[in-house]
Amino acid sequence: MREGDYQKAAEAYRALLAKNPKDHPARLGLSLALLKLGNLNEAFDQAAEVLRQDPQSARARAVIGLALLRSGVFREAAEAFTAALLLNEREAIAWAGLAEIDFFENRTELSYQRLRRATALDPSEPDYWIALGRAAARLEKFREAAEYYERFLAVSPRMDVERRERYRGLIAFYRALSVLGITHLHRIEGGRAARIPFRLQRDRPFIQARAGNNVTLNLVIDTGASISVLSYEAAERLGVRPLARGGQARAVGGGGKFPIVYGLLDALDLGEIRIFNVPIYIRTIHHTAPSEGEGDMLRADGFLGLSVLANFRFTIDYAAQVLLLESDSPPGTAETPAEEGSEIPFRTTNGGLVSAEVKLHNGEVVNFLIDTGASATVVGVHVVKKYNLEKHILPSPKIRVLGAAGVIENVDLILLPSLSMNSLEQRNIRAPVLDLGAVNESAGFMQAGILGGSFLKHFRVTFDFSRARLRLVPQTEAIRSLSEKPSEG
Repeated sequence: MREGDYQKAAEAYRALLAKNPKDHPARLGLSLALLKLGNLNEAFDQAAEVLRQDPQSARARAVIGLALLRSGVFREAAEAFTAALLLNEREAIAWAGLAEIDFFENRTELSYQRLRRATALDPSEPDYWIALGRAAARLEKFREAAEYYERFLAVSPRMDVERRERYRGLIAFYRALSVLGITHLHRIEGGRAARIPFRLQRDRPFIQARAGNNVTLNLVIDTGASISVLSYEAAERLGVRPLARGGQARAVGGGGKFPIVYGLLDALDLGEIRIFNVPIYIRTIHHTAPSEGEGDMLRADGFLGLSVLANFRFTIDYAAQVLLLESDSPPGTAETPAEEGSEIPFRTTNGGLVSAEVKLHNGEVVNFLIDTGASATVVGVHVVKKYNLEKHILPSPKIRVLGAAGVIENVDLILLPSLSMNSLEQRNIRAPVLDLGAVNESAGFMQAGILGGSFLKHFRVTFDFSRARLRLVPQTEAIRSLSEKPSEG
């Protein structure tokens, strides 16, 4: 396990269990190895077997909690972690698990404190140092974050090449910020609100922003990007040079990843708002040729990601084609009326992306990423298999999908009878079926799909990160309210 060869570790634990099926440490070790390999169902079953034989096992309850958390089952995971700590208050897995839930649900300070406890109890677990660094970075403790990532490098297996390279790059970026004397990112000046028109193209909203010497940038409003992105060409126009590089980012398309290159925009103007010290990825941006009849097509210079957008309460009004940014709510200003639309709680992934609960036509409630930068709603191939949805896959056509990491050819389309969020339902959704393994590997909990522009364009959508709430106000006839009573007649 400590060498990072989880497949070999699982085989060794199975050999021990073949000799002694009541070897609880071996069975729990197998469960943890299976969690590392992404085999969540068997990991749960193995830990549950230990708990069946030993109901007082704090470790078994904690491992069950971790399997539930990775599956996106939050309430039961929290209950399992809490029960583990009642049995053994020094159970590091339980402290770290509760801290992850805090992080996903925007209780970052509590997450940070619990992770300090977990790392003190088990300083040899690499994942705890990554999680602590992530919490410190969200609190803008960048020097601390770099130190925690250094601790990860000190204890992580040499076989964990990809993550080690990624965090070396992030450490280099934080060190570069320190050299530049930058302690606060996304410093906001100017107006307290901005109303910016956008152009909807292939169900993606494009706005114009300004940077550098009044250079205009065409940016996609992209809640599927954790930090903002510029193309190499746009970065060159602005004179933005790489500050650091290292590792690969996980994404949909191509090989499922792209090289990470960090840069920093001195300032970005969004309407009357100016934002200083904006971190960016610099990467290749893939484009597709316009289809016949699409006319003049905008080419994206980059993506306006959540590291910028989450500093505001922001609304994307698809009908009016306007982005509204509000840095704070004026005193006495009422929220959108409670009867208008639907308010939905959301969580954030390890990378800061928005994830909310969606109900499928079969009644199953699953987690979907909310991605304004994606044209289409996407369903994960693992969900199709889990819920036996193959009968809904269309025999033709196969389509071509363009993602952040490149192009995927010959993609199946599924026709879902319905999707709903709270009481708002869309029927007969045509969605590409994609392997979301790369997305789920970095998310921290299971994502069943992506809600893209083909769904979101029917709403006025408000994101409120201070309250971790999403408000959807329907704007077209494509959305049906399940709470509406049928008219009498």
